[in-house]
Amino acid sequence: MEINNKSILLFSSGLDSFILKKLYSFPDHQCLFVNMGTQENEIEEGVVRKYFPDVPIKHLPISEYELGNKIIPFRNSFLALLAAQYGNDIWFAFTSGDTTKDKDYIFSGQMEGLFNYFSLDEEKVNVTGPFSIKMPLKSFSKSEIVGEYLRKGFPQRGLIDISVSCYSGGSRPCGICRSCLRKYVAVTLNHVYWNFDHPSDKVMDDFLRESITKNRKFEINDIKKCIELRKL
Repeated sequence: MEINNKSILLFSSGLDSFILKKLYSFPDHQCLFVNMGTQENEIEEGVVRKYFPDVPIKHLPISEYELGNKIIPFRNSFLALLAAQYGNDIWFAFTSGDTTKDKDYIFSGQMEGLFNYFSLDEEKVNVTGPFSIKMPLKSFSKSEIVGEYLRKGFPQRGLIDISVSCYSGGSRPCGICRSCLRKYVAVTLNHVYWNFDHPSDKVMDDFLRESITKNRKFEINDIKKCIELRKL
């Protein structure tokens, strides 16, 4: 798929958006990094400035609404509204393991309807419609998109050393938050070396139990495979 000049990728420097940027050859200037004021955003912004210096950076201070589970309610609605100031094809790197409501097809359809409704008054919007929310990775697991990245010949180094996926906001991955664990499973199943402390067996077992309890069916099998692979 070709990227048109009105496409904008919401880019966090996390594993998923990093891979999406590479797979679809998004130039820096058609990406948008939004610092929402969370701990991890500060680390992510440093990565963006170092490795992707032409990515525009905007600040949207909504971290005060962050819940204890690290979710900011309506976060992707805010991000989509901001991205709509710059492009009418708005790209998100959601995967099949993402279960919050603002990462599904109902969300994308409702946001498209909202944007296209506002766009009826062309003189009152910065970008005219039609608008579209693009989620090309939504039907794939995180391990599948890592596999596709590697099959396309992109280097392993970027997955570990450049992409940032940790809720702790520290200089090193904590190895125990959900974001770290999902990344660890994805890269391990693709035989990519994880150069930080491996999660303990207990952490992995707890992660599996949590995924089963919450019926995260798209990641349960991958976690089981990863646990078995660790035993070899």
